[in-house]
Amino acid sequence: QMLKAAAVRPFGAPLRRLARARALSSAVAAVPLSSAFHDDLHAHVPSRLNGARAERLAAEPRPAAEPRPSPAERKLCSMGTGEVVHILSYQAKDEVAIPDFERLVQCIARSLHEMEAGVSDVRVCHPRCGEATFVVTVVSAFESQRFEREIAPRVAAALRLVALEGSAVFSRSGTLMPRAHSLGSLLQKLQTLVRGRHHAEHDVSGVRAEVARWFPRREEYAPYVHWDEHSSSKYTRNLVHSSAEMEVLLMCWPPGARSLIHCHDESSCWVRAVEGEVHEVQYGMPTMDRKFFKDAMTNPTGAIGRCGPLRVQNVTPLGQGGSPTDTYANNNIGLHRIENRSDQPAITLHVYAPPLAKMTIFREAGDHSIASVAAVKYTSEGGRRTERWGKATDPDGVIDVDAWNRVALEDDAA
Repeated sequence: QMLKAAAVRPFGAPLRRLARARALSSAVAAVPLSSAFHDDLHAHVPSRLNGARAERLAAEPRPAAEPRPSPAERKLCSMGTGEVVHILSYQAKDEVAIPDFERLVQCIARSLHEMEAGVSDVRVCHPRCGEATFVVTVVSAFESQRFEREIAPRVAAALRLVALEGSAVFSRSGTLMPRAHSLGSLLQKLQTLVRGRHHAEHDVSGVRAEVARWFPRREEYAPYVHWDEHSSSKYTRNLVHSSAEMEVLLMCWPPGARSLIHCHDESSCWVRAVEGEVHEVQYGMPTMDRKFFKDAMTNPTGAIGRCGPLRVQNVTPLGQGGSPTDTYANNNIGLHRIENRSDQPAITLHVYAPPLAKMTIFREAGDHSIASVAAVKYTSEGGRRTERWGKATDPDGVIDVDAWNRVALEDDAA
């Protein structure tokens, strides 16, 4: 035994590394690896197992995965791509372990970089020898569960014998946070993006993308939430921002409330669901009679006339689970109305460019329809209620009621 000890002593360090490698092999072999990962790791360790150590490592309890937040808690990140980021940081347990640690980290990093299925990005940070952080992004929650179940434990097993405390010094995963707007940043972005005096001049998709990136926080838009105390069915129009290029309104919809069918003159209209659920009902643009065009020449905000039938083209729920949160309309697309068909209040954000000074509203009257130009009003401006909104105010605009009634009476007489 003394002779054996004397013979081994000069080669003590290499044999210790060999012993660690053998023990490492037993930990790794206990979990089946992907072919590339398996080949890379076993190229650096002997294939013979230390059974007792492998059994002991396999029996060690592994920390339970952190409970995933509910969808409601991840509402902001649900606006993103659904990708999930996994971060695993390791340190070598001491200077002696650094060479083995570095070799294994290099091997693991190369294998992670070669992973393709379900993976959208891999980064490996190497601050200094003996430290490494793996950042792996997968495309969905399903792939995240696969990573936690299949890959992360293998990385931990591979580094267990050479890592500080035998495990990651930091481990965290979470949904990739989207580039989301606050209300303030959305308004700033729109002021630089919205240009032109006609909807044909607008970057429709660009503005729509920015509106869709807004993450509504109640404390930001609460000052603009006003309800009509005189009516439980009348929606309200609350001015948030106004400039020569555009205006931004927050509209509040009691259960059952709906707008009249209307156009948007020369403006673009972007709509975003904020709270609750609404439906956008789109109609084709009807043919107007000559009386309407004649009136419009002399009375731009009070023209009235008849039009052809109003035909529904599309109905889109906004704000429901799995449905869109935003929409866009202009006169080339057609007319529309917004309806709250639910038994809960709803709130929407509307961007009009240029500001909607007037619009044509439509009323279905049996086998024909009536159109009238109306000037719009606001319930509040900048968070303060206006004196121009009262019990008799119509949220769809100031209508020439006498002219409207005359046309209606003529229709009834006919």
